Amino acid sequence: MDRHLSLSQAARLIGVKRGDIQKKIQENKLTVMEGTVVLSDLKKAFPEASYEDNTMLEKMEKFMQDAVHKMAQSERDGAQVDALSRRLVKINKELAIERNRAYHMEELIDGMKQKFIDLSANPNQENAYNELKQWFHTATSIWEEEKFTTPVEQLENQIEQFMLPHIRLLPSRHDYVSSKSETLLESALRSGLAVDYGCNNGKCGKCKAKLLTGQVEKTGHQDFVFSESEKSQGYILTCSNTAKTDITLETEEAVSVDDIPLQTITTKVKEIERLNEHVIILTLKTPRSQRLRFLAGQHIELFLDNHLQDNNQPINAEYSIASCPCNANILEFHIPVKEDERFAKVIMQDLKQNESITLNGPHGNFVLDEDSPNSLIFIAWDTGFSPIKSLIEHAMSLDHADTIHLYWMTTKVENHYMHNLCRSWNDALDNFTYTRIMCEAKTDVVADSLLQHLHNEHNHLLNFDLYIAAPGHLNHLLKPLLTSHGVKGQNMHFESTFHGDDIID
Repeated sequence: MDRHLSLSQAARLIGVKRGDIQKKIQENKLTVMEGTVVLSDLKKAFPEASYEDNTMLEKMEKFMQDAVHKMAQSERDGAQVDALSRRLVKINKELAIERNRAYHMEELIDGMKQKFIDLSANPNQENAYNELKQWFHTATSIWEEEKFTTPVEQLENQIEQFMLPHIRLLPSRHDYVSSKSETLLESALRSGLAVDYGCNNGKCGKCKAKLLTGQVEKTGHQDFVFSESEKSQGYILTCSNTAKTDITLETEEAVSVDDIPLQTITTKVKEIERLNEHVIILTLKTPRSQRLRFLAGQHIELFLDNHLQDNNQPINAEYSIASCPCNANILEFHIPVKEDERFAKVIMQDLKQNESITLNGPHGNFVLDEDSPNSLIFIAWDTGFSPIKSLIEHAMSLDHADTIHLYWMTTKVENHYMHNLCRSWNDALDNFTYTRIMCEAKTDVVADSLLQHLHNEHNHLLNFDLYIAAPGHLNHLLKPLLTSHGVKGQNMHFESTFHGDDIID
């Protein structure tokens, strides 16, 4: 069984640029099929290449062969081969992270050598030693929380992840993996899938699904009783079962905003973090049995239950959810600080940890088009990064796009309040690029600056979906400009609700 690799995987495997592989394709020295190349053809086209982690690759191929041979040749089981490829893509991403970490360690060692050279030439040895000690402590602080493993342990961990039970949902054909320590529902939610559920403890029956193939194991008591007809058809509760083998389920799943019900949930304040004078990060925790169902990019209304307006109604405001649906019981909001914003003032001055905040929603159509095969461009102005962050994390959890590009625009360096997070994505993921743009807060200047970056970094925009979170007057200006650059109307998505520093017309 020969392996098919995406161009990114192939380039990473043999240590060349994607452009080198595309050049071989243009010269008819390498065949591409549906965006992939065959490993054996790749070796012929690049006979002198150094294949990294070849031992692991061979072992993974053997595991894939063994796994495939165990599968029945049905349509559903045949589709599971695709899921194995998805798992291998995830392993490749983890490998990219480890390579990046090794690169930084090499820099650290080189810096250490230079410090010792400087120390030997310094007559004040004690001061030099203390300086070296402080420098080394600072340089290594980012690894204090990390646990490093040997290559053998890394391989074992990757194999364990690779061989986890695979779940396929029908009719959506979404795939995810599930460990035996979590229920089918928990692993689906962790994977960012908007499956239906209610109580999460076996009582309401909202999470019921029909088991089509494979074996499951009950994890706890359930009060909900299936009819005899449902029993004969193989219905189970996903909140009360875990996967023993690869399985296929038929279940209801939200694929559009119309499938998400309006919900009212009382949450608790988990954390309030003042990042700078412009932005507060508010983190809320929902009850375990009442997680919020939402699609990435949506917004929700927040009510401060213990803080009333003059009419004795709770102070309220509506903000985009900044976190991924894959962690639906922990909700993150980016609250801009404005002089006339009463909601933000209460959060800064009066709100305490574990206080109650009631949510109502979700609302909005600024969600990912999962049916589109296009690569993704995300554009955020100021705290418009909030819904963009949710969309990016969701796209990552689904491994949705071949490439993802983020452009974060603002007027001040400190307004890139999560620059380190974006930079870490850029460093760790080979299909992700991040560009931060500083510009004057005038609509035409902002538009010209953005279009210049897009023109410099992309030959064309025909095969991209663009998601833009910015003030309305900038959106109105960008739409015809992007259309003139070849972007189709259905490939442009604009966030209609915006909080943050406005752009001057």
